[in-house]
Amino acid sequence: MTFYDKYKDTIKKVSKQHYNKRIIWLNEFLAPHSCMYCGESETMCLKFFPNDKQIRSVSKRKGLNETSRKEILNLMGSSKIVCSNCYIKLENDVIDIM
Repeated sequence: MTFYDKYKDTIKKVSKQHYNKRIIWLNEFLAPHSCMYCGESETMCLKFFPNDKQIRSVSKRKGLNETSRKEILNLMGSSKIVCSNCYIKLENDVIDIM
C-alpha cells in the first residue's frame, strides 16, 4: 500500500479545506466594499473589474501566505470593485470608466 492510498481521504479533505479557506479569504476582502457605481454591497454580487476571472483563478491556486498573495493583491489594487450588473455594463461600454 502506497502513502497516497493509505491517506487518500485525508489528503482530499485537507485539500478541500485549504481551497475553501482561499475562497473565504477573497470574500472577506470584498465584505467591507460596495460597488463604486450603484452602491451594491452584497458580497456575492461583487467583482473586480477588469481582472475578476484572473483574480479568482489565481486565488484558488495560490497559498494564503503573504508572498503567495502578492500577485493577487497587485491585481486587486489595479481593479475597481463593482457589482455584477455594473460589470456587464462596463464590459459593454454602457458605463464610462472613471
